[in-house]
Amino acid sequence: MVKLKLLRPFIQGKTFRNPAGSRATAAPTRPFILLNPANATPHANYHPTQSAELMHALTSSVAAQKEWACTSPSHRSSILRRAADILSQNIKALSEIETMDTGRPVRETECDVQEGIECLNYYAGLIATAPHGEMQRFHRGNWGYTTRQPLGVCLGIGAWNYPLQGVLWKSVPALAFGNSMIFKPSEYTPSTALWLGECFVEAGVPEGLFQVVLGAKEVAEQLIQSPQVSKVSFTGSVATGQKVYEMASRGMKKVTMELGGKSPMIIFDDANMDNAVSAAMMGNWYSSGQVCSNATRVFVHESIVEEFVEKLVERTKKLRIGDPMSAETDIGPMAHKQQMDKVLEYIDIGIKEGSTLIYGGKRPSNLPNHLKDGYFLEPAIFTNCTDDMTIVQHEIFGMVMSILTFRTEDEVIERANKTEFGLAAGVFTRDIQRGHRVIDKLDAGVTWVNNYNLAPVQMPWGGCKRSGIGRENGSASVEEWTQWKAVYVGMGTVDCPYPK
Repeated sequence: MVKLKLLRPFIQGKTFRNPAGSRATAAPTRPFILLNPANATPHANYHPTQSAELMHALTSSVAAQKEWACTSPSHRSSILRRAADILSQNIKALSEIETMDTGRPVRETECDVQEGIECLNYYAGLIATAPHGEMQRFHRGNWGYTTRQPLGVCLGIGAWNYPLQGVLWKSVPALAFGNSMIFKPSEYTPSTALWLGECFVEAGVPEGLFQVVLGAKEVAEQLIQSPQVSKVSFTGSVATGQKVYEMASRGMKKVTMELGGKSPMIIFDDANMDNAVSAAMMGNWYSSGQVCSNATRVFVHESIVEEFVEKLVERTKKLRIGDPMSAETDIGPMAHKQQMDKVLEYIDIGIKEGSTLIYGGKRPSNLPNHLKDGYFLEPAIFTNCTDDMTIVQHEIFGMVMSILTFRTEDEVIERANKTEFGLAAGVFTRDIQRGHRVIDKLDAGVTWVNNYNLAPVQMPWGGCKRSGIGRENGSASVEEWTQWKAVYVGMGTVDCPYPK
């Protein structure tokens, strides 16, 4: 019997402390067992956070936020910088924890930690420089001013594909602008959020300001409906996001919804072919295709499609699929079996609907014995696709690339926009005027010209249509994590038409 590491919620407060200690009562719920995606063996387990613990987390979060909101921006900035220093001292360990949960190669997860350090340092600098209000003068010496104030207790709900990025993108700006946060990671990938809780305490984040609760939708629902929560920031599927949005709307809570996508990449006949192929691979194979912004609809001008496909297949064949803990691995396993099975179903649908699977789409047959039970898949490349096919319309969240051809600029813009999603889009062309012209007409919140899937924290991230509401990152986060207060200052007598 393998002894599993027991994960515990990170709940703090003046009368209750549980960062690493014992539970107040034995949990009656069934434990959730985490499986290593590379070999399907258990590596940790936890019990979902109990209702009493959730209530305590809320109470202590309210108290901590009131004190934190009164601290100076420079004080908050110094704490975030200390947290960045702690991350920088634990890059290897933290990336391995992330890989153990998600199955993503350490080469990828180390980049996530580096970007997390940048996120902390960016907001440490933004706090002092962000616009916090303005002053206006009125008649008779009266005047007024505006200020930005924290929202209060915020709830973050993370996705399973990028757990460390998700908890940082939500918690860091929330804390930077004076809020507290209760964070619920995905039930599949909670480990790095728990690690971040310890990191924040070591950096000087006050007790109760950042807390991590564990469990599935029942835990999230209880917190979303709490009157003590002022904002909900959610990352996940459209279907779940709609339910979260509906629940939050009953309490008139502010929301950020970062949902799914079925993003287009448009490759014109004058594009740099090597760059276009590189971007298509990064926009489909990275993280085993489990990226919301992935360009799974690749529109290639009909005059260059044969050359594009030939180079794409040639380079994809060279990818090394294997142990995600190895620095040599290009493609690791999918995060969990349910997702792998879903992708295989879509590949089967694509074949049945008449598209041509020219490469991959199967379980690898050459893996070593200790990886045989892992959730590995080969990238799947489909040609002869049409806009109405299921694999072209649905978000699959796996390595399934649909290649479509086009003739004219107007045609491809219309087809690219013919989707319920609007998260991301990319254009490849040497004609810079055309690049900007096409990007301007695409319905997407995050776009690239001659690149794809870069997400610097200095730029806002989010989509339109069914891909979401609001933005994360960049200076746009000031609006997302604060609220306006207008103050009118009267300097004389009150004008009143009524008799005294």
